[in-house]
Amino acid sequence: MTPEQADQILSAFFSVVDHVNTLHLTGGGEPFLHKDLDALIEVAMKYQSQFDRLMLFSNSTVPVSDKLLSVIKKYSDKIVVQLSRYNVKPDREQNTVDLLSSQGIRCKIEKYYGEDQSFGGWIDFGTWEKRNRTPENLSNIFKECSITRAMDGNWRTRDGKVHWCTRSMRGMELGYVADQPDEYVDLLDTSTSAQEKRQKFEMIANKPYLSACDQCSGDLAGTDHEVMRYPAAEQMKKS
Repeated sequence: MTPEQADQILSAFFSVVDHVNTLHLTGGGEPFLHKDLDALIEVAMKYQSQFDRLMLFSNSTVPVSDKLLSVIKKYSDKIVVQLSRYNVKPDREQNTVDLLSSQGIRCKIEKYYGEDQSFGGWIDFGTWEKRNRTPENLSNIFKECSITRAMDGNWRTRDGKVHWCTRSMRGMELGYVADQPDEYVDLLDTSTSAQEKRQKFEMIANKPYLSACDQCSGDLAGTDHEVMRYPAAEQMKKS
């Protein structure tokens, strides 16, 4: 995403949504590799009165550039950096933690090695085939999923279409989940008003379940969730 694209989406979003608790600017891959991450932060901060905190993510192994460190320090009262530690390069990981902490930057550490891994390790949400669940089972999957139960929605967008969760967004992007316009808000749709978009956000939040719930293993509901969690990055180990 370019800073211009981010500004277009955030401008449209905050013309509809009054306020959010946490704005996740980036949430996949290794955001600290983005050459314009500092510019993306500056764009987000144009709307800082409308969110409580901006959360950034890193796996702790990418050196923090001077320009990125400068902009994070500039907005340190609004920014939290979530650092995932895999203990693959422990010295480099610790250096990142020490650098950010020494600059008064709030860090949230997630441990992904050994015992007691964050969230019990990585969650496998399963393949994309339909399970043909009953409406009751779908409702349980949706209601008991941590995205609904604990987060009140982990709203995601990459192209201006805001979905309740990543599973819904990514499934429709890939064509694995049938496109369901009533299950996302298209911020860039000029044919609908801000009020209509607000109403659609509320409608989605109050749905009993989403189409993607039938193509998801679920987080906790209706499944043996212990078998769905794996030690982080174990598939990277060579036999």
